[in-house]
Amino acid sequence: MGLYLCIFDQEEEDICGVEVGLYSYFEEFRKLISKYINKGFVSKVFKRKSKFSLPMTTLLNHSDCDGSWSVDECAQLKLELQEIKQVFTNEPPDLSIVELKQDIFKFYGIKPENLFECFIDSDCEFLIDRLIGLCDLAIQMNRPIMFQ
Repeated sequence: MGLYLCIFDQEEEDICGVEVGLYSYFEEFRKLISKYINKGFVSKVFKRKSKFSLPMTTLLNHSDCDGSWSVDECAQLKLELQEIKQVFTNEPPDLSIVELKQDIFKFYGIKPENLFECFIDSDCEFLIDRLIGLCDLAIQMNRPIMFQ
């Protein structure tokens, strides 16, 4: 079973959505972001600084299996995703992440050149860009992003 993030209109019709893939893939995405925040014990001992200026709480503190991001949360989430994109674009690819979507990468003949490109949705589009677009639409339509 996979994670689908979507926006519904007032009649509960699906306006737009992103098929993220398996819940474990989204979990790996969030784990990697946590790693870059340097919240772990080793990071505290060695006093490593976060690679992000934002705490990424909107993305990291939400359950991945149900609920929604409100329109206000979508505005904050968009800022977080934009910063993640900026940082991940300048980081090398992570082969363990690529392995999770290996079949899609092989099917489309794509080899990620940076960490940003390691995260794709089920249509082989860049996940972070798709989520930023979903946030934009949620804000524009004044509708929350739902977890399905």
